[in-house]
Amino acid sequence: MLSSWTNLTVYHVNPLHLGVLPINMNTADLSGDAFFDLRSAVLPIQCAGGNASGGYECRNGEEVDADLVITRLALSVRDSSFGEYSRCNICGDDGVDIFSGLPCRPKTYICSCGEWWGMRDCTNETTVGREDIGRAFGRWGSCRWSEWIHAPWKCWPWPVVHKTGGLWYSTTEKGHCDAPGADTNACTWRATVEKVVNKSCSSGLIHAAVEAHDREAGGGCFDGCPSRRLHPLRPRNTTDPCWIYCFYATVLGPAALMPGGDVASAGGMSRADIDAAFSAPFRPEAEGGCPALQAPALPPPGRQPGGVWRLREALADRAYRQARRFEAAEAGGGGWSGERRGEQQRGEEGGGHGAWVRAVA
Repeated sequence: MLSSWTNLTVYHVNPLHLGVLPINMNTADLSGDAFFDLRSAVLPIQCAGGNASGGYECRNGEEVDADLVITRLALSVRDSSFGEYSRCNICGDDGVDIFSGLPCRPKTYICSCGEWWGMRDCTNETTVGREDIGRAFGRWGSCRWSEWIHAPWKCWPWPVVHKTGGLWYSTTEKGHCDAPGADTNACTWRATVEKVVNKSCSSGLIHAAVEAHDREAGGGCFDGCPSRRLHPLRPRNTTDPCWIYCFYATVLGPAALMPGGDVASAGGMSRADIDAAFSAPFRPEAEGGCPALQAPALPPPGRQPGGVWRLREALADRAYRQARRFEAAEAGGGGWSGERRGEQQRGEEGGGHGAWVRAVA
């Protein structure tokens, strides 16, 4: 018999081609999902200078891939199975995790744990991770005037966490109770897909709700943007800096976008209004929700093994295995110091660690 379980409703955004069950992936409650999505609204400005200058978010497949979907799931977690939160990301084409700098298999998920100066691969751990994002992100304080003067848009996403709060979860294949050969006495989680929707449809409903709130509150911010005034019949342009500013100003309140701005007193949308906007895509289609997609419950099989495909996979596998042996040898020699690991992660932005993995291959 299985022990008692905690039942949760969680959400996850990721590329459809990687499957929708959260195997080696992160999920969130509704507020945590809203936090992730609202912070991403600034990416058209942040990434305008190219992926290298915009940071790892500009290369994050869960934010920029073309076939993004959002899935609502019923997640059951064995009681007492919660542990350290794992940051699960899609491995880059170069065999390097875009967040941790750890070696990984390209186009598969890798989960990393620990502080940034000493991250470890925790994909093979079984506990279900849980993180209070209000504590994790709220402790960084507010935007500084030195940032606002040079790039005001950098301040816009900062206060989102104080508006939404929320929880993030991480679930690994090793803890999946429905995996082939899983030990039902030791596994830690199982999930059932309730509805899958296109990210584009979900975003459309959320954006419409924010614009409607601006109109009803008499703000007129969106209608005051030059592109809207000059071309009122054109579809909304979510890459327009004016639209992005109005989006954050409506959700958070204009005063919250300034250094030292207090979300609690800045106005903006209520928590209930935000929750309603993010719940709307999962209502029945007859009630205005998004159409449900017939998504695979498990990651779909890869491409058929032609010659070029086999060669590419062999090279990727070789790089992965050799990187693992190199990492094990380093650990056997006493491991990297915290300073060395910090240098390694900072070098990843300039391609240093990626170049190291390619050299191993």
